[in-house]
Amino acid sequence: MADMQKMGGQFARFFVVGIAATLAHLAVYIALNHLFGLGEEDKLALTVTYSIGYVVSFIGNYILSLKWTFRTGGSVKKGLGFAFSHAVNYGMHIGLLNLFLYLGVGGLMVRCLQATVPWLVEMFPVLGHGEDIVPFAVYVIVVPVNFLLVRFFLTHGDEKKA
Repeated sequence: MADMQKMGGQFARFFVVGIAATLAHLAVYIALNHLFGLGEEDKLALTVTYSIGYVVSFIGNYILSLKWTFRTGGSVKKGLGFAFSHAVNYGMHIGLLNLFLYLGVGGLMVRCLQATVPWLVEMFPVLGHGEDIVPFAVYVIVVPVNFLLVRFFLTHGDEKKA
């Protein structure tokens, strides 16, 4: 039971750090998309801006995950494990982003938002751009998988031997 409570606390802190990292990622991605005037048809350029945002969020995420989320010390082994888990995570992000762009998921999300909460899209115009909101569909899938990978690599071996 104590392990479940510990994991629950870690997941709550992971969630907070994840929100911060996600906001940083999205802010860079959306800012670059608008700076360069990118749309859903600019799939390669969107992949690049998404990747730049991912790298920015990765740096802060590592520091906060190590020191606050899992409250553990750093090591080369843990750093490599974190980098590996995020390489897997990045692959999932990019694969799903491009799949969802290809399938037009962002446009579908925009149409759903406009049909159900048009006032929200009017209040936050970024919600009217499929390329800007499609990452939310990606996050729904990759966040739980990433939690398990990061938790494994940053806490493996921390258990006290009885």
